[in-house]
Amino acid sequence: MDRSEYMGMFLAESREHLDTLNLAVVRIEQAPDDRETLDEIFRAAHSLKGMSATMGFERIAALTHKMEDVFEVLRSRTGGVGREAIDVLLECLDALLGAVESIAAEGTESLDPAGLIARLESLIGAPATAPAAAAAAPPAAPAVAGRTLHVRAELAADALMPSVRAYMVLAAAGDFGTVTSSSPAEDALEAFAGTVVEAWLLSEHEAADVRAAIAGVPDVASVTVAEHAAPAAAPEPRRTARATGATVRVDAERLDQLMHLMGELVVGRTAVEGLAAQAQVPGLAEAVQDLTRSSQALQALIMQVRMIPVDAVFMRLPRLVRDLAAKLDKQVDLVLTGRETELDRTVVDMLGDPLVHLVRNALDHALETPAERRAAGKPEAGRLEIAARHAGGNVVITVSDDGRGIDPARVARRAVERGLIERSRIPAVDMAEAVELLFEPGFSTAEQTSDISGRGVGMDAVRSAIRDLGGAVTVTSEEGRGTSVQVRLPLTLAILPSLLVRSGNAPFAIPLDRVERTHNLAEQVVRSVTGSPMLVLADGVLPLLPLSETLGYPGAHDAGYVVVVRGNGVRIALAVDQLVGQRELVTRPLPQHVAGEVALSGGAVLPDGSIALIVDCDALAAFPVRAAASPLPNAA
Repeated sequence: MDRSEYMGMFLAESREHLDTLNLAVVRIEQAPDDRETLDEIFRAAHSLKGMSATMGFERIAALTHKMEDVFEVLRSRTGGVGREAIDVLLECLDALLGAVESIAAEGTESLDPAGLIARLESLIGAPATAPAAAAAAPPAAPAVAGRTLHVRAELAADALMPSVRAYMVLAAAGDFGTVTSSSPAEDALEAFAGTVVEAWLLSEHEAADVRAAIAGVPDVASVTVAEHAAPAAAPEPRRTARATGATVRVDAERLDQLMHLMGELVVGRTAVEGLAAQAQVPGLAEAVQDLTRSSQALQALIMQVRMIPVDAVFMRLPRLVRDLAAKLDKQVDLVLTGRETELDRTVVDMLGDPLVHLVRNALDHALETPAERRAAGKPEAGRLEIAARHAGGNVVITVSDDGRGIDPARVARRAVERGLIERSRIPAVDMAEAVELLFEPGFSTAEQTSDISGRGVGMDAVRSAIRDLGGAVTVTSEEGRGTSVQVRLPLTLAILPSLLVRSGNAPFAIPLDRVERTHNLAEQVVRSVTGSPMLVLADGVLPLLPLSETLGYPGAHDAGYVVVVRGNGVRIALAVDQLVGQRELVTRPLPQHVAGEVALSGGAVLPDGSIALIVDCDALAAFPVRAAASPLPNAA
């Protein structure tokens, strides 16, 4: 059987199973009597073992098989699972993940399971088995005569590799005894393309245990296990109706290509809409409206297909919190809410590192030790809550703790050491300014560096990563009570609803969710404050920036309109020549040598072939004084 075509699916499913196992092992440490979690562990471990054996990765299969043995013994014991056992199991999961990543990079397992297998066997008092290959072999079938189980598994009709799934079903059955006959037969597995797999199994195990193991094989829609007096003749393979609720695994690259083509369709649709508005062809306007409705529906559907739950990132955090809390000798209660909240797959993939950094910061800097919390009148265990929710066209993720909070004076003293502020300003630094200082490149309040945090990669790295995703980070804190970091992200990075404007003869796009309102400049009051123009509104006075010059595109401009935007926690006013209108733009990243040097987050091709640069409102708000040095018409 040529297994190379299944490698991508093997890697994806293996990573999913390992994520599930990490989360479940941490959960079982906290709630050892949780039968549902134990069953989940067995399903994931059995699936990983079966698919590894199918793909010929016997070392992964050997280690996973021994882990199954340990779980089988531990779940029958009273008093839960000891910390030593959990530590060993988590080390095994780390080794398995390393082997999977090695397969992805080099095609080989790069795993020697003998040492870990010996440690697992010591947990259950079993004699060590030296070679890994011996451990990979299935257990000897029980010699029980006269008791045969008939196993019938139905695969989903859209299973992408039925021959491999059939092999896994028969391998799972073989773990519980001797398969005396099967359909398909072993020599017919490679050509199998049906949906029904049957086996007659000589076994001493309970039917329910066999059923649970086979049900854990991916793409198995249903399983029945019944007792027979003797083996029956194997029927011919046959197809069945598709199971309801079946899913299809699609390669991520295909989704990216589909999104790209959808973006091109949006550009073409916009061009057709513009041409139709100028043409006087009977029925053309109605046809364009139908095209617009259909393409918008298709666009919405494609976006839904790309959405995945943020739990893909959240599920890695319990293990991280457990390990860090033990290393720091702290007690932490982790609360995860909104795990089902969906985000574009690309956003979720890039969210992991910033979120991990925020969690590390919370445990290392924010949460106190049990002794410190007792002295402060708090429970010994700190609380760390990570929550996700939808907010319009965005997703808001909040990382909150009930720790010591931010001490403005301490931050100010460290800023003086870094040369960021004068020593005389220490008493004047309030919470808002302290928070901004924390976002300075390389700023850290850690007294000494460690492998957890404090190596000069601080909150500025988090803000940069979130800005790259088109999002924003805000921090609120109360000294002695805790800190909350809020990350606001767009649902998707591919198609951006924008306000298209022109300034200095160049087109610019402002993300629509950052636009507060627009004004006719001639009807507004503009005053000069220390040489910089300021827009006077009923609800405040805002810096007034000529957009093209602010972004480094000097040229003749005739500012006639103002766009009030929100960025980096403040409001600013952008002077533009023309308001073109609302557009849905297909975004493209800027070249690497340009990104990060200007207050731009990308570009988009317009129907006429010109490029609209996308304004980064957060970065723009960070330098209003420098940008506002150029005077505008009617500034008094």
